[in-house]
Amino acid sequence: YRHGTSLGFQNLLPQNTHSAMLRQVATAFGRNARTMVASNSAPSAIRAFSDAAASEFVAPPVKQYGLAARYTGALYSAAVKAKSLDKVDKEIAQIAVMCKTSPTFKSFLSDPSVPKKKKSESIIALMTEMKFTDTTKHLFGVMASNGRLPETEKVAKLFSEIMMASKGEVPAAVTSAEPLTAKELADVTAACQASIGSGKTLKLEQKVDPSIIGGLMIDVGDKHIDLSINTKIRKMEALLQDTV
Repeated sequence: YRHGTSLGFQNLLPQNTHSAMLRQVATAFGRNARTMVASNSAPSAIRAFSDAAASEFVAPPVKQYGLAARYTGALYSAAVKAKSLDKVDKEIAQIAVMCKTSPTFKSFLSDPSVPKKKKSESIIALMTEMKFTDTTKHLFGVMASNGRLPETEKVAKLFSEIMMASKGEVPAAVTSAEPLTAKELADVTAACQASIGSGKTLKLEQKVDPSIIGGLMIDVGDKHIDLSINTKIRKMEALLQDTV
C-alpha cells in the first residue's frame, strides 16, 4: 500500500449482499484516513479504552486464553460498563463479515508495511464513519497501536463465544457423511440439548463431510465425540499393526 492513498478498496470489493456496505466503508476509509493523520483522536481513544478496561474489570462469563482473549475480555468489560454490549456485539460481527468478504480489508489488517500509528488513525476513522460505538473504536485503536490487528478474526470469534455464553447459548455442531434426515437431526438435537441441561439454548450447526465415511462427529461446547466410521477404521488398523 502507498500511505495516504485509498488503498485500492473501491476496485477490489466483493459483489455480494454486503457490497454496498463495504463500498461505503472503502470510500470512508480513503477519505478519512488522510485527514486523521494529524489529529489526536487515535491517542485519546487508546487512552480512553485502556482506562475503561483497567477500572473495575467485569469478567466475561466464559474463560478464554491466549493473546486475542486479552482483548475480548477488555472489550466485554468496557462494553458492559458503557451499557453498549448488544451494539458492540453487532459491530464486531460486522467486522468479522468484512474480514471474510473483503480481501483488501483483511490484507490491510495484516500488512506490516503500514505504520502502527497510521493504522490506528485509519481504523478509527473508518469506524467513526460507520458510526460504531466509542468502545469498539477504542479497542481497534489499541489493537492497531500494539500491532495486533492480524488478531481481528480471532477476537471476533472469541467475542461471539462470550456473547453466546452471556445469553445462555451453547454452540454445537454435528458432522455426518451425508445430510441427516429430519428425524435424525431431531434425535441428535434432543441428545445434545439433554447433555447441556435445562436453562440453556442449543445452537446446533449441521455439517457434511464425506471423508468421515459414515457415523457422526458431535461437538457440544468444548466436548468432542467422534463416532465416525473413519475413526473406527483407523483405530482398527492401529490395533492390527500392534498385533503384528
